[in-house]
Amino acid sequence: MTDDDVPYEAITPEMILESSKKLLRISRGEEDPDERDSLEYRRIYPFYSLLKERVDLDADNVLRSTAFRVAKQKSLKSVKVNHFDKYVTGLIQSPLSLPLEEINPLHTVEQSRRITQLGPGGLAAESITEEANNIHPSEFGFLSPLEGPESEKIGVDTRMAVGTQIGSDGRLYQKFRNKRTGYMEWLSPKDTKRKTIGLPD
Repeated sequence: MTDDDVPYEAITPEMILESSKKLLRISRGEEDPDERDSLEYRRIYPFYSLLKERVDLDADNVLRSTAFRVAKQKSLKSVKVNHFDKYVTGLIQSPLSLPLEEINPLHTVEQSRRITQLGPGGLAAESITEEANNIHPSEFGFLSPLEGPESEKIGVDTRMAVGTQIGSDGRLYQKFRNKRTGYMEWLSPKDTKRKTIGLPD
């Protein structure tokens, strides 16, 4: 998606029409396809974002069933202290959660920087392409090229580089020194797309 494109929050007739037009332009050679593996087009959803989504969408119909019960009984006695724990436990029991053996303390630090494209709403193991396994130039400085599983999940189950932060917009941000000003700046993969990045001396 370019800066001129209109972002869509849901599937609408207008979105389908615009998508069809873009596919036609790509097939005619009038436009290049988006780089699906570029970090510029990705968003990161940390635990608290996934939890907010479960509450907003009322996962497991917790709020709906509670409202029905309260309305029927005309009392809040059925609402206990841990009544809404299902929102959290459902997320913890998700395949996205990974219980740790905690034998090595460094493993805990490594897993706290884990980013995966697998799991519910993500890629299926059989849909992982060779391009997805490869290191994309947009990942430089944002994702660690060394850490990760030694399996077919390489490239789609990655770790954030040290110092990388997740912004409120779901983008990754890293500090880079501006050679002209000498100051450190927080940049996203979209910001670094047309910049020349060098390693420190």
